[in-house]
Amino acid sequence: MKRIIFIAFLSFLALKGFTQTNTILGLYGGAGASTMYNYDVGLSGGFDFLKGIGNHTALGATLFYQGYAFLYDREANYVNNGGGNAGVSILNKSSYIFIAPKISQFFGRHSTLEAYLNAGAGFKMSGTETMKNINSMVLRFGVGLKEYIHLGNGNWWFTVTEDCGFLASTLSKTSDVDDPSRTQYSPNGKLNPNYFSLMIGISHSKF
Repeated sequence: MKRIIFIAFLSFLALKGFTQTNTILGLYGGAGASTMYNYDVGLSGGFDFLKGIGNHTALGATLFYQGYAFLYDREANYVNNGGGNAGVSILNKSSYIFIAPKISQFFGRHSTLEAYLNAGAGFKMSGTETMKNINSMVLRFGVGLKEYIHLGNGNWWFTVTEDCGFLASTLSKTSDVDDPSRTQYSPNGKLNPNYFSLMIGISHSKF
């Protein structure tokens, strides 16, 4: 928890230096789901800021929460493929706080469509897992699109974001080759499902 508070404090200090002209600040929230395994919906949301550097390009960072909820069921896979009832099922429900640098490119006549790429580290907030082997830190990179809808006069915008996140590291140590709890039925490779999220939010621009 101290590490998360420290990260948030550093983000606040960085924000003070960026909140001048040609800047976008935004809050967003929604939900996401895994593109593989059996899954439940996980909450997503956070805060980001961008600083324009010219040619419709901006640099910044995002601080966000991501919940994961999925069931890896190799036992069912074995049964379906005639392998008998042997296997392992892993239920993972975890949440992480991510901090990630971000680069964005804006498109359209009024630059109301943003395509972005971000990459950073996530630190575990909470979690439960069948094998009790949740990783405390994971690496993630994401790509997405954000549409800006002007809210009348002024500098406020309603936003709709479609985000796809890719984990470079595993959520669970159960898949590690040297893990003591590993058996012949343990997962092969990393438990790092891709996550697709749909979020809405509000942003304020200063140009």
